[in-house]
Amino acid sequence: MLQVVFRSQLTILLSYLDIQQSCLEAARSNRKAGVTGFMVECGGVFLQSIEGQRSDVTKALQRVHRDTRHGNIRIVYSEQGIPRRRFGAWAMNVMFLDDDSLCKTVFGSEYACDEMLVPSMDPAFAMGVLAVAYRHACSMTAIAPAAGGGGLGRIPRIDDMIGR
Repeated sequence: MLQVVFRSQLTILLSYLDIQQSCLEAARSNRKAGVTGFMVECGGVFLQSIEGQRSDVTKALQRVHRDTRHGNIRIVYSEQGIPRRRFGAWAMNVMFLDDDSLCKTVFGSEYACDEMLVPSMDPAFAMGVLAVAYRHACSMTAIAPAAGGGGLGRIPRIDDMIGR
């Protein structure tokens, strides 16, 4: 199984509702493809993990590259042969980190979402942000963080998208 973590930026201004709808589209496509993932957003910058079989993840990345709403796509971390899904609860979900009070609740007082705005990102930092946000999102939605249903992640409800 392959996991790819990447950073991208919006090329056009989107509302939170637009981003939620985009997340739902990605979740539906990912579920059909057997891909799971999670992303966080701050100031129009996304940090996203997708995981699944190599060919399925590659196709999902190709969809992202074709999506004109994404730009400056950079692979932050990639690992082939992961033993299990790290973000398997959802086919895709998003947490909005623009809210300072949410960031303080999730990460403590030391975290500033502005650190995501730096184009070159440390892989350990990226994985840490995603892991902590993912555990918080699972906790807030009472969803077990481990993958279920043969690796097919859930399609999130709007209420599952933490933040806005």
